[in-house]
Amino acid sequence: MSASMKISKALKSTGIRLPPLPTIRDLVKLYQLRAIKQLSQNFLMDERLTDKIVRAAGNIRDHYVLEVGPGPGGITRSIIRQNPRHLVVVEKDQRFMPTMEMLAEVAQPFMRMDIVQGDILDYRIENAFPDCPQHDWMDVKRAPVHLIGNLPFAISTRLLINWLRDMSLRTGAWAYGRASLTLTFQKEVAERIVAPILSDQRCRLSVMNQIWSKPELRFIISGRAFVPKPEVDVGVVTIVPMRTPLTQVHFDTVEKVVRHIFSMRQKYCRRGVANLYPPEMRDELTEQTFRQAEVDPLARSFQLSVAECLRIVEVYDSLARKHPEIYSYDYRAPKVKGAPVEHDEQEDDDVER
Repeated sequence: MSASMKISKALKSTGIRLPPLPTIRDLVKLYQLRAIKQLSQNFLMDERLTDKIVRAAGNIRDHYVLEVGPGPGGITRSIIRQNPRHLVVVEKDQRFMPTMEMLAEVAQPFMRMDIVQGDILDYRIENAFPDCPQHDWMDVKRAPVHLIGNLPFAISTRLLINWLRDMSLRTGAWAYGRASLTLTFQKEVAERIVAPILSDQRCRLSVMNQIWSKPELRFIISGRAFVPKPEVDVGVVTIVPMRTPLTQVHFDTVEKVVRHIFSMRQKYCRRGVANLYPPEMRDELTEQTFRQAEVDPLARSFQLSVAECLRIVEVYDSLARKHPEIYSYDYRAPKVKGAPVEHDEQEDDDVER
């Protein structure tokens, strides 16, 4: 009897309890799976921690789960043990395909597991679960769809902003309804996502998340738990979409304005907002923006509440409808072809260190 047949037989007799499998450390050695620094790879070996990450996602039994960057499969095993209906793993690195195929064979008797070799930035999640029905966004009960992953640091903020945009437009994973996120970030980024007003970590990422969702920092994992050990600890964050977001202004407009508000963190927020407007109308429209929004132009960006940021957004959106050229204005664009671009001090919520 082949090893795979023995695994399947053992699985049938034990329900969702996985049969004995090589440890993640053994698989890493067996397949010589060296973490690639350029891909921000860090393997989580401790089964207790991978179980804890999956538990943070809540009940996933008989649900639909997409795992981002499973690597050698530590979190994947923990997901399978919770018996979802359908698991899709998206992995860019082909070296991990043998370990994923082994897990898919183990899972086959009681659940569907699909392996997608590709870049999560290009993957269309709305096609991941063809038998998952759409759920009413306003239902108290969320859609049974979960995105879980130990994200590569290098793309984690970019991914999150992309997903927040999808959430706002109810596309991608959110075409199914209010799908939830359970993700790892370097500790500093995790703290920024949940940072309240006046916090040292308050930034664009904080406000953008808190407009459309309820983010929660669940726990911190020491960097020592990862191989190779990163220079930072890791935070596990859950993000649940609000039934009613705090604004109806298009995501792209909100993102642009909030980015400008936080572009010069240590200066008055007036400085960043002023750069939204062309020079010939800058002073007049900046003064009008703060007056109509009832926001102190001499406040620092981290001193602004989500509501105050959104009042600035709404005034800007109203002014841009009257002056459409404002939407496309970019103060960083060279005024003369070939001229150097002068960059102001930027709040680097999306710089991964």
